Amino acid sequence: MACVGTAALCLATGTAFADDATASDCNGDGSTALVNVTFTLTNDSDSGFAGNAWADDTIHRTLRIWAEPDGSFCAVVHDTGSFATYAGASPSGNDTVSAGIEGGIHGGYVATIQGTLAASPGYPTSGNLGTFDLGCGQTFTCPGARPSLTSYVDVSSYDLPTWGWTYRTPHDGTWVNASTGSSGDIAG
Repeated sequence: MACVGTAALCLATGTAFADDATASDCNGDGSTALVNVTFTLTNDSDSGFAGNAWADDTIHRTLRIWAEPDGSFCAVVHDTGSFATYAGASPSGNDTVSAGIEGGIHGGYVATIQGTLAASPGYPTSGNLGTFDLGCGQTFTCPGARPSLTSYVDVSSYDLPTWGWTYRTPHDGTWVNASTGSSGDIAG
């Protein structure tokens, strides 16, 4: 297994995962835990390299945010869930995919954030927040509200030093989309 970056998003046998991106990436000496929430996102369109929505996702997300001693913020996001494909270009954009192929998603990211703490956060700062239907379609019209980094921090800038998601199907391939590179595809 080779790990890259301080967030330790690891690539093992071509699979991106954020299991090693833990609280230790953000909660060093002097850090203060601010947010620790879980929630589910439904009807979330997933974008492919061809600019298309290639799948409809259901994501179970954990979002944790810390205030850092230098005044910045650090967040760790873990995602697990499932997807069902739309007919059209494959996620890599190099092939086509049929509608209705189902699979699993695993991944996440670490974010470093410059900004100020929101005076009135849009959501509770701990616990399970429930399910949020984003109502996305294949045209990326997503009218549904959801918790995010900006629910808790008024962001002036941010960086995603490590991120990655693996999409796996039983018979139609695996696609890795990660900050260290993308590989594979889902086609059929």
